[in-house]
Amino acid sequence: MAIPPRPAIVNAVLEERGKDEPDLRRITQLISTDVSLAAAVLKTVNSPFFGLRRQVTSIEHGVNMLGMKNIGALVMSLSLRNTVPAQGLDRFWDEAARTALVSAYLAQALGCAAKEDAHLFGLFHNAGIPLLMRRFPHYKDVLRKANSENDRSFTDVEDAELGTNHAVVGALLAKGWQLPEHLRMAIGQHHDLDIFSSHLPSESLNLVALALLAEHIESSVSRLSAGSEWEKRGASVLGHLMLDEEQRDELMKDAQNMLDESGL
Repeated sequence: MAIPPRPAIVNAVLEERGKDEPDLRRITQLISTDVSLAAAVLKTVNSPFFGLRRQVTSIEHGVNMLGMKNIGALVMSLSLRNTVPAQGLDRFWDEAARTALVSAYLAQALGCAAKEDAHLFGLFHNAGIPLLMRRFPHYKDVLRKANSENDRSFTDVEDAELGTNHAVVGALLAKGWQLPEHLRMAIGQHHDLDIFSSHLPSESLNLVALALLAEHIESSVSRLSAGSEWEKRGASVLGHLMLDEEQRDELMKDAQNMLDESGL
């Protein structure tokens, strides 16, 4: 299966960011050359996720306000959608964007992960799905079967039907895009039913737990459904994050308000 390489604009931005004295003007120029990316950066910068007091109207202003770490992660996140189109999967990237936004909010609210990492993981952890959709004509049928499975993990169903699964493919994509190792590890194992008793680093486990809670919130908002994964794993997620149901409900309420304000 062909894994899309990291786009040239992402390479250029991250190369500049990695210099001892990075040039913000150079990064602004790079982003401005891609009209769709520039528009997406401005929309994201002005979302409640960043909580800026004033509306940002220029890429230069946005880059200066966000700083080097944020802008690198943001460019990588926004480029993913264009590089891995989800043809035949209506609303896939819209749902992923909302999940990533909520993941970042939860990371900040709970203080258990960097919000930039949570945002990246929220976008990347299911990115193998559109790649499998492109490779296997009957993948929609496999998705339906995996989503309705009550006992086996989502990826066990994919493995039985396809000989591979979207978590493995997503981890390969993350490696090719040079994401940090703890993100790659989390992506590769995020559907393991016993993951919270595994030997993965706590920073990887926290990202998985945050994304599962974020998906539960996003699904409750957009589809008025708890989501099949939450039915199987919700209790273990709350246990890992040390939350009770009342605390979860408070987080859900705040996250839903943030999604409403974001317009996503």
